This record gives sequence, structure tokens and C-alpha cells, in this order.
Amino acid sequence: MRKFILTSALVLASAGSAVAGGYLTNTNQSVSYLRNPARLATFSLDGAYSNPAGLAWIGEGWHISFTGQNAAQDRDILSTYDFFAGNVNQLGNNTKLFHGEASAPFIPSLDAAYQKGSWTVSMHFGITGGGGKATFNSGLPMFESQVAVLPTLLTSKGLNADAYDCDMYMQGRQYIYGIQLGLTYKIFENYGALKQGLSAHLGARMNFASNHYEGYLRNISARLNGQMVGLNGYFAQQSAHYTDLAGQANGAATQFEALAGTTTDPAQAEIYRQQAEAYRQQAAQAEGAATQFGALAAQTADMELNCDQKGWGIAPIIGLDYRIGHLNLGARYEFQTSMNIENKTKINTTGIASFQHGVNTPNDIPALLSIGAQYDITPKWRVMAGWNTYFDKKAGMAGHKEKTLRHNTHEITAGMEYDILDRLTISGGYQNTDYGTSDAFQSDLSFICDSYSLGFGLKVGITSKCNIEAAYFWTTYKDYKKETEHVLDPARPDATTFTQTDIYSRTNKVFGLGVTYNF
Repeated sequence: MRKFILTSALVLASAGSAVAGGYLTNTNQSVSYLRNPARLATFSLDGAYSNPAGLAWIGEGWHISFTGQNAAQDRDILSTYDFFAGNVNQLGNNTKLFHGEASAPFIPSLDAAYQKGSWTVSMHFGITGGGGKATFNSGLPMFESQVAVLPTLLTSKGLNADAYDCDMYMQGRQYIYGIQLGLTYKIFENYGALKQGLSAHLGARMNFASNHYEGYLRNISARLNGQMVGLNGYFAQQSAHYTDLAGQANGAATQFEALAGTTTDPAQAEIYRQQAEAYRQQAAQAEGAATQFGALAAQTADMELNCDQKGWGIAPIIGLDYRIGHLNLGARYEFQTSMNIENKTKINTTGIASFQHGVNTPNDIPALLSIGAQYDITPKWRVMAGWNTYFDKKAGMAGHKEKTLRHNTHEITAGMEYDILDRLTISGGYQNTDYGTSDAFQSDLSFICDSYSLGFGLKVGITSKCNIEAAYFWTTYKDYKKETEHVLDPARPDATTFTQTDIYSRTNKVFGLGVTYNF
């Protein structure tokens, strides 16, 4: 039990993006995206991330944009498990809500581009993966379910236990910083009867991962004979008590064995030997009890984890953009980022080797293929659509979790923009994300739910060169139900199986502001 409880903390490394995208990919890299997520064929500055080949049409000179976002998520697990009814704080109720909060108070991103003739140099900086802190102040079902069985197990060993309690806390923080540089070349552009153009992009993103996990499991207790007792101390005392009894019994056995060797009366010697054997048996029983209580003391000892992780990797990026008349088509392929993260461990009293200082864990960022289209219905009215696929099943994850996915992640987007005035644009968009999750992939600390998102916002031209944007974006998730079978005391041939049912749900809301300046 002790080893299992904190083992799963490591999967916080793949706990999902802060707002939108794949498991380890944030696609929300601009306010333009928040107000309309269908940005895969844009030729505005935010295309430095979403459609870098489209920057061929951005215009001569320098262009700079800065965005700040605020994201907040709730991650709730409604768990039903018979043994939860023994929680001293909710006796008789076998269903418990575990509430987690994930926050990213400030998500920055910076885009810049410089165009001269047919060439455009671009740069993007942002938190391209992770980007938040997840906190579970009262633990998680996967933790508590291991403690909840203690009263039943203790009762089976002759102790009158009917309730339990413990203190649990887990926090994880993950950031993947991405610095992207690229070069776009305008292959051709003509202004005949039907305006056409073709451009290509070649670039790369350097990804730096910085993770931090900390948590504890403390003060495991049970109600024994009507009184709450700290189990670690109780079991340690019992182990010491039986160790003393074993020592006393062995001492008595040694004395009787010595007497048997000194007496000349054979009958009396036999009596001494029988008494010595009886004490040896008592000692063996006491030693067995001491060992059992010592093992229980070890299983109920406090645990603490404080671990940082660092790693980096490079992803090459290629892109194409083709425009014909009022239609613009964009495509981009990001190669997989092969990345290992290394532990920088400060405290690890969990006994788990994977948390030891210096241990490396795979944390690949999957390859991504994006295809989008944008069409100008009128000079003021534009519609967009796009499709993303994340090649998750090829990306190495901790514990090879990628092998449990049913399929890669697929995402579709659609949106529109309308210029109400020359310097005022309103926009809105839709995004639907279908993950290939399975029960084997989902866990309390790392669960992803299929979702759809809506975003809307506006862009205001302060001057002919400066624009500001504001947007609001929210996501509705589909609940995911998972059932887990637990075997109580598997060492027994008549072990009983119990079912734990977890319903995973999430909420997400994001607000963003941005400014763009064209020199």
C-alpha cells in the first residue's frame, strides 16, 4: 500500500495542457486563438505559431505581439467505494467528492516577425505545454482507497477497527517553455485575374520542461475500540512489545536449557528441556507478531515527496501556405520532440526508486499535423476551419502510457470574424477535441475528457499600427466514468473483490488580453 500511494504522482508529468490542445501541447498561444480557435490558415502575426508559412503575406517590416492569459480549471472526481463509508468524517456515506484546482494565473506569449522581400523571419515564445499548478488539498480516491481498507483488514487480524482517517495533499506544477525560430519564403505571388501565392516555412522549437511535484500522506489512523489511534505509533509500540516478549521468552529458554545441562537427574533434565522448548515456541510466536506489526508500522508511516524535474528537446517544424482568390490554405507539421526529464529530488521518503535523484523519465511531446482554411466571404466577413491530429501513440510517456491509448487525438475547429468598423473586429469560434483515452490511461492525477470549446472576443485598432485584443474562452467537458476492481487481502484464497466507480469531470475558463504593433 505504502509504495502504491505516491507512485502515481509521477503521472502529473502528463496531466494535460493548461487550456487546449493535446496531452502535452498548448495550442492557446494568442488572444486571437481565444476569440477564434480556427487559426490554422491565418496570415496574421499569431501565425508565427499556428501557420508560420502564412507570414509570407503579413507585410514588409517589423511586427510584434504580446499576449497574457489567465486560466482556471476545476478537476473533480466523484468516487463511490464501499470502504469510504468508514471515513470518520462521513460515516455511512460511500460516495465522496475529491476536488482539485488547476490554475495558471499568467500565461505569456510573444510573437515577432520581420519581412523583407520574399523572406520573413519569425519568432514565437510561449508556454507550449503544461502551464499550470494542480492542487488536491484532500487527496485523491486512488490514495484514500488504499487507506480505507485498513479497518476491515485490521478487524480480520483480531483488532476491533471500524473507522479511519488520514491527512493527504498533492500538488504538481508543469511548464514546457517553447522558443520557436523560423524562416518563411514566398515562392511566388501574382496579381492576375485570380490572385495566387505559395510560401513555405522551415523552423524549429526548443522546448524546456520544468516540473515540480510535492505531496505527503500523514497521520494514518483508525478507530480501535471506539478511540482514534495513530496507526504508525500503535504498530511500532506493538512491534516493540512483542520484540521484548520474544527476548524474554528466549532468555527463559536459554536458562532452562542451561539447567537441563547441569542436572544429573534425567527426568528433571527432560522437564527443563520441555520448558525451554515451550519458551522457544512462545518466542517464535512473539517474533512473528513483532514482524507483522513492524510491517504494518512501515506501511502506515508518513511519506513525503519533493521533486523537481528538468529536460529539453527540439522539434523541427515545416509548413506550406497557398492562397488563391479569397481562399487561403495552411498546413504545418511539427515533428515529435524526444525529451527525457531528470529528477532533482530534495525529499523522497516514499521508498520509490523512480523518484530518486538523477532518475530519467520519458516525456515526449507528440508530433502534430495541422491543416486549415480561411475564406473571405466579403471584404469584412471571414470564415475559417481547421483540423489537428496529435500522434500521441508514438510519443513516449511515463510508464509507456501511450500504449494504452485507443487512438491519436483529433481536433476540429471552426470560426468567423466580422469587421463592424474599420478598426473594430468581432469574432467567435468552436473547437471539438476527441482524445483516445481508455480506462488504463486515465488516472486520478492524469485524466483527460473529450470536450468542446467556445471562444469570442474583439480586436480594436488603437492606431493604424497598433491593435489590442480581448477574448473569453471556455470549455465544456464530457464526464468520463471508470470502474476499478480491488481485491481485499489478495493473499487469502477466498479474497473478496470490490468495485470502485470514479466519475471524472472538469471545467475550464480563460481570459486573455493582447497587443500587436506593426512598425
